[in-house]
Amino acid sequence: MAVFSDTSTLIAGPWRFVPPLVLAAASVYLLLPRPRGRSVLWGAVCGIPAIALGGFVCFRSDGAVFPETFLFYSFSTLAVTGGAVMITQPNPARAAICFALVVMNVCGLFLLQAAPFLMAAVIIIYAGAIIVTFLFVLMLAQPTGFSDADDRSREPFLAAFAGFTLLTAVLLLLDHSYPPVKPFVELLNRVDVARSQDSVAGIRNALGDGQAFLNDLGREFRQAPNQKLGKDWKDAIEDLEPELQKKDDRVDVAALKGHLATLVAVGRDIQKAKEVKPLPAENVAALGRLLYSDYILAVELGGALLLVATIGAIAIAGRKPGRAAT
Repeated sequence: MAVFSDTSTLIAGPWRFVPPLVLAAASVYLLLPRPRGRSVLWGAVCGIPAIALGGFVCFRSDGAVFPETFLFYSFSTLAVTGGAVMITQPNPARAAICFALVVMNVCGLFLLQAAPFLMAAVIIIYAGAIIVTFLFVLMLAQPTGFSDADDRSREPFLAAFAGFTLLTAVLLLLDHSYPPVKPFVELLNRVDVARSQDSVAGIRNALGDGQAFLNDLGREFRQAPNQKLGKDWKDAIEDLEPELQKKDDRVDVAALKGHLATLVAVGRDIQKAKEVKPLPAENVAALGRLLYSDYILAVELGGALLLVATIGAIAIAGRKPGRAAT
């Protein structure tokens, strides 16, 4: 059906991402380490407007700012900023600290999505093990100081161009596949108003342009959280489309209102299924009890190994370069 092959949503407003991404790519290119020094000032001049413009482009609100919205944008901004500093930092130890900042803010995003297990796993694996191991490598591999290899980047222009081209493609795909929730709610409300009308003319006036309305319905087909609801939504649209394409004198008002009612019912089910479930109060507590009761030996062994490895790395790194091993 033509409704489901419409690509107008891809070019309706995706180009709003281009200015902040171009500025961000220029900022990263200018901040990447190079032998002749970096344009830190010009990188900041490009980077700060890129973050501000990106937040303005991505922020969508109907006037009320909820705590979840504020936390989401706070965690996202800190994670993006930490990631940019991490890849442009010539000092690998400081880059590891920036990576820890990124990990912690990503964990905050996991909590907002009611995923405490992912949050705990990321902290334990990345912040608690990977970063510590990375610092071990730094202490063991560079006992006399940092190498001059840390002061240069290989192909900074190609790296910035390839990275932000990939990021642009991902953002365009997400924008095409996951439009904001508010239009979906407004669309359901419009259908609800239309099915309360008693005449074909009133229904058409409430729905607006018929083809545009069908295109909006087809766009929301991609938003179904599972295959069954997606099939129900598609079937409801296919049942409704022939009635909307008939002339007014040939339309069965009762049948049309019935199709609209079915569409609203399926839409409300999709809306409920897409809502984020509240964070279970016992989720993290149960995980903690499991780790420190049934798996206490494994946790303690892991901590002891990390402690011994830390002491050994410090001892080896503290030796003088020409000192012979005894």
